[in-house]
Amino acid sequence: MSLKERYHRPNLYQMREIAMLLTFIGGFIDSYTYVLRGHVLAASQTGNIIFLSVNLANHNLPGALVKICSLISFVIGVGLVTLLNLRFKVSNYWRLATLFPGIVTCIIVGMLPANTSDVIIIGLLSLSMSMQTTSFSMIEGQAYNNVFSTGNLKKAIISLSYFIYNHDRDKLNTFLLYIELVFCFAIGALVSAILQKEFNLHTIWIAAFLQFLVAIWYAVIINWRENYQNKQRK
Repeated sequence: MSLKERYHRPNLYQMREIAMLLTFIGGFIDSYTYVLRGHVLAASQTGNIIFLSVNLANHNLPGALVKICSLISFVIGVGLVTLLNLRFKVSNYWRLATLFPGIVTCIIVGMLPANTSDVIIIGLLSLSMSMQTTSFSMIEGQAYNNVFSTGNLKKAIISLSYFIYNHDRDKLNTFLLYIELVFCFAIGALVSAILQKEFNLHTIWIAAFLQFLVAIWYAVIINWRENYQNKQRK
């Protein structure tokens, strides 16, 4: 597919590059909160449920409160995006509105002192991450997740197994798609952990910058497509 064809197709939010960058950001932020904000994952609620159970078993109520806040914030974020989609689905730009909370949140979190309650930090980041993953949930026609990797890894191995058994090239391409996502998440987490040694709490500003790039890029290609479609109608 040519560059022109890719930028003028109906579902621009499913572009491979956007999915890879958002998945990198997902790993980046989860690494940040785990290392610097009380060993809590901003987006991966499976891990937080386990941590919550351990906290409750050990009577660690402050720790449990942070995980509960993360879970509630994540649920609220999913609900907000669903309502936003239903209300503004006719617009090509509605997904942009789900990226800006993450940008603003990451900027604010990077400005807050180290003694700021993790309940506030994790609550804000979990809300923004859930909005990101709910609104950008497809890559080239395939469902995926950009804030954790268990599902992506499972789909990669299933596709590889089908390819080995049936020699279906499409399944091999699907495997490569999902394994790229897994690596993007892992690399995002690794880069975040390395940069934290230098920039500490301010590391999160890099995530804000990357989210801003995604938002600008997405807005530009939508505008290109709309201008092209308008010219075609004339």
